[in-house]
Amino acid sequence: MHPDGDDGPILDAALELFGEVGIPRTTIGDVAKRAKINRVTVYRRIGSKDELVRAVMARESTRLFVAVAAAAAEQSSRADRAAHGFATTIDSVRTNPVLLKMFDSESALVLEQLTTNASTLLASAIDAAAQIARGEVDSDSFAVPDAPEIVVRVVHSILLTPAAGAALETYDDLLAFAHRSIVPLLVGAG
Repeated sequence: MHPDGDDGPILDAALELFGEVGIPRTTIGDVAKRAKINRVTVYRRIGSKDELVRAVMARESTRLFVAVAAAAAEQSSRADRAAHGFATTIDSVRTNPVLLKMFDSESALVLEQLTTNASTLLASAIDAAAQIARGEVDSDSFAVPDAPEIVVRVVHSILLTPAAGAALETYDDLLAFAHRSIVPLLVGAG
C-alpha cells in the first residue's frame, strides 16, 4: 500500500506533472493517465483540479515540515534547532524543482494559495515552527509572544520575495540571518 493511502498515486502523478508541464497545462485526465486510473476516480477521491492542487500543496507542506523537523532535531541546542529549522525550510523549498515550479506557476490558484488564501498553510507552518523551536521544552514560552507566527511570516516573505536587503542566497547566509534575527525571537538573546 502507498504511504499516502489510496490517494497517494494520484498525488504523486499530479506532483510529477506539475513539475514537468506546470499546473495550468496539467489536466485531471493527464493525472488519471499517469496514475493508471480512470478520470472519474480522481474526481471521486480528490475532486476538482483546484482541490487536487490544494491536496498536493498540503502533502508537500507536510513532507517539508517533517524534513525540517528532522534537520532541526540533529542540533543540540534550542537556538541551533531554530536557526537550522529556518534555514532548512527556505533551502528545501528553493532546491525542490517541483515546489519551485509551483511557486513560479502562472496558476492563479497557486498564487492565491500562497498569498491571500494562505491561512491554512500558514497555520500548519506556525504549528510546525512552534514544535520545532520548542524542541524538548514542554512549554509555549517564547522570548517574543507569537514568535512562531512571526518566523513563519518572515519565511513566507523570503520565499515570495527572495532578494531585498539582507544576503539570504546561501544556507550559511540563512543560518547567519537566523542567528541574528530569528533565534532572539524564539529563545531570546544568548
